Amino acid sequence: MKIVQVIPYFCFGGAETMCENLTYALRNLGHTVVVVSLYDRPTPISRRMEEAGVVIRFLNKKPGMDVSMVPKLRALFREEKPDVVHTHLDTIKYAVAAARLAGIKNCVHTVHNVAEKEAEGPVQKAINGLYFSLGWSVPVALSPLVQRTIRDFYHMGENRIPVVYNGVDLSRCEIKTDYALSQPPTLLHIGRFTPQKNHAGLLRAFCRIRSAFPQCRLRLVGDGELLEDTRALARSLGVEEWVDFLGSRENVHPILKEADVFLLPSEFEGMPMTLIEAMGSALPIAAARVGGVPDMLTDGESALLTDCADAAVAEACIRLLSDQELRRRLGQNALAASARFSAEHMARSYENLYQPRTKGE
Repeated sequence: MKIVQVIPYFCFGGAETMCENLTYALRNLGHTVVVVSLYDRPTPISRRMEEAGVVIRFLNKKPGMDVSMVPKLRALFREEKPDVVHTHLDTIKYAVAAARLAGIKNCVHTVHNVAEKEAEGPVQKAINGLYFSLGWSVPVALSPLVQRTIRDFYHMGENRIPVVYNGVDLSRCEIKTDYALSQPPTLLHIGRFTPQKNHAGLLRAFCRIRSAFPQCRLRLVGDGELLEDTRALARSLGVEEWVDFLGSRENVHPILKEADVFLLPSEFEGMPMTLIEAMGSALPIAAARVGGVPDMLTDGESALLTDCADAAVAEACIRLLSDQELRRRLGQNALAASARFSAEHMARSYENLYQPRTKGE
């Protein structure tokens, strides 16, 4: 089978990491995968994929709405002749129309977040809803909760919304075995500096955590629009000395293994790839009970789940830092739970989703 995946570009984010992991895993199953980046923006991820032999087609999209993407994609689809077009993020509005014009009827779209957050604005909602209602594209949910948000947001039956969990290459994870606290104790967050990830709340929670563990350090991996604002907030809160801004990293696995606790205080989520990597590394986790997170982890069994308020995040983290046996038990249970989120399992699920539609067309 030949699959074309379409994504805006390969910044460091969950959708981009999922697209990369799915590409490798589908190739391992014997499929041909071509990736389309709407923007002509090579990144460390795209370069890594090309070094692995993945064909990436860059289309040099202009900022904002660019209707030239439809004829460009139509020409590309006619050239590549894929069996399936798989869209991510807002590429659906161009790629599905282009696929229909190219005579390709088999399109799927991964909804990477709760539906109302992924569809940015009424125009995107209307376009997505039209494509889904006409059967021009199948919306794929990352979790049962995301499935319910698609059902309610687009007024669809759940039977038309398959669920496929995100997956990572778990063999790359470096598994934690020692749960004695580091000196100094180290907290870790991985994610883009955007409002969704709640870095401001994380820093305020860190101030509370330091009242119990004054030598504790917070490591932040990522970049994004709020990076400088977050640096400024760390200075104003008086914790800049204990916060390490590590930037984007191609390989986060050694950093995960070195951490004592992984924190995810997001205000909303779909199915965070970084959370799967933390699970696969056997890290003790304190995470906000949002989006697909409760479908991945069980409170008190494989993580501590909280709301995203500063005090709640701090309380959960202090519990973990204070109890080595709790850290060990939750970390090992998270590792066991991570098996559901392997890249191979994800690829086989998408393969099953692609094939019936291919045969039926």
